[in-house]
Amino acid sequence: MYDLIGDIHGCAGALEALLAKMGYREQDGVWRHPTHQVIFLGDFIDRGPEQVEVMKVVRAMVDAEQALSVMGNHELNAVAWATPAATLRAPTAGRPGA
Repeated sequence: MYDLIGDIHGCAGALEALLAKMGYREQDGVWRHPTHQVIFLGDFIDRGPEQVEVMKVVRAMVDAEQALSVMGNHELNAVAWATPAATLRAPTAGRPGA
């Protein structure tokens, strides 16, 4: 069974409280449930004060195959902001008029 969690927005304490309420327990740095996995639905970062901590929780769960994740618009914006403009240009090969 999958539990869907989205819009964490840098609130690690709230995420950990939610996981605990849903029956997950932290073992060796990874939140685990005996029969469930989480699907994180993006927006891990932005706004809250614990963005790095949120990413550590999510990454540990994904690496331990306790969760899956998809990137949200806030992560996409962060990647775009940190990517040099020259690498963001769309390739021209195969485009009409190229």
